[in-house]
Amino acid sequence: MKNIFMGLLLIMSISSACQKANHPKHSYPDHLKLHDSELLEDWIALQLLLVKNNTGVTHIAYSRHFAYTGIALYESLVGTDRQYKSLADKLNGSINLPVNPVGKPIYRPAAANAAIAEMLRHFYAGKSQLITSIDSLELIYSNKYKEQVKQIETVNQAQEYGKLVAHAIAAWSKTDGADNVNLPYEVKGEGFWEPTPAAYAPANVPGWANVRSILPGSTNTLAPAPLSFSKISGTEFFNMVREVYDVSQTLTNEQKAIANFWDDAPNGKYVSVFGHWYSIFRQLLRREKPSLMKAADAYMRLGITMHDAGITTWKNKYTFHQIRPITYIRKHMGIENWNSFIGTPPHPEYVAAHATLSGSAAYALEKAFRPHYSFTDHTYDHLGMESRKFNSIADAAREAGLSRLFGGIHYRPSIEQGIILGRKTAEIVDTHLKQHQHLLD
Repeated sequence: MKNIFMGLLLIMSISSACQKANHPKHSYPDHLKLHDSELLEDWIALQLLLVKNNTGVTHIAYSRHFAYTGIALYESLVGTDRQYKSLADKLNGSINLPVNPVGKPIYRPAAANAAIAEMLRHFYAGKSQLITSIDSLELIYSNKYKEQVKQIETVNQAQEYGKLVAHAIAAWSKTDGADNVNLPYEVKGEGFWEPTPAAYAPANVPGWANVRSILPGSTNTLAPAPLSFSKISGTEFFNMVREVYDVSQTLTNEQKAIANFWDDAPNGKYVSVFGHWYSIFRQLLRREKPSLMKAADAYMRLGITMHDAGITTWKNKYTFHQIRPITYIRKHMGIENWNSFIGTPPHPEYVAAHATLSGSAAYALEKAFRPHYSFTDHTYDHLGMESRKFNSIADAAREAGLSRLFGGIHYRPSIEQGIILGRKTAEIVDTHLKQHQHLLD
């Protein structure tokens, strides 16, 4: 756990410096106009540390962490600006948000700080060292706001409201079916997915396809059916697999770097595909410094989009049950010692999850920062990986998808259809949320 405490110390030092440099004392209630995205930047940084230092959570489950936290964040802030409205009537399922307290308006930044902290305590309950880091960052901002506002009762009232919002969102999240995803799985026969070497792990959370979406109707899209299985040399299916094998035999250093950069499997150093895209989001926030409300709106959109795209991905995987390259190459091409460059996850191949999730994330961030937004991704600088430069957010998503071909775990059509499917899901989400949309530029 040493890394998480070192990371928290860094966040604390940054926050302390920002408090002195960027936020002069001001009179309440001009709070949101004088607050940029610093609060979110620091909380996202801590979330990435939490993911890296957490154990026992299936990768796809982090979609819930970011999505529900984003909704609680947004709802704790909404109401101050007439341009933004509560999402309560758009969300899937019944949710009972608290009523704004009568009297003085809520000091929204303090409410947002408390809401994020309470949501993270909900997701990391029972993990005391992680909870300590959450408590510490919350206290930094709580003290900071009390110093700025000079009205302790006002901040305390806002914090209590933020916690009530988080409790409502957490209660709603418990009814989404995510606790019942480890369903029994029966292998469909030759040519379909089966547990892959070398771990031969059972199918990963087949029931995730049944998790309730955040928005109604956003997870019903199926990709076109994949190629029909064939063991015959020269057929389209054989040639599709053969490309994966051929690429694996001639991997360049650049291709290996791309595969490693987008591996993202949480294992003590990587931050998950969800964390990676939130890391990119954080880097864009640090450059643009939008208002806190606009940043929260973008955070919420990114979380909902990736969450629902994850369910869409699992519906496709457990509809088509496509065989993984490592199984086909070993079993039907007779190359028994072949291994993928990165680890093959234990679930069906089609569609590629990373491609679908990245396609959805890119769409959401394009809506916030514009389509042709060039940037450099520094997510894994701390691991000594070279940063990656992109001419657009969509280019980053395409590279993320292609990394799975270089990694030896997906066929090209699965990647291409994943990107398309992710963007379709994101478009449905965006249509639902259209009235809340605001650009950050």
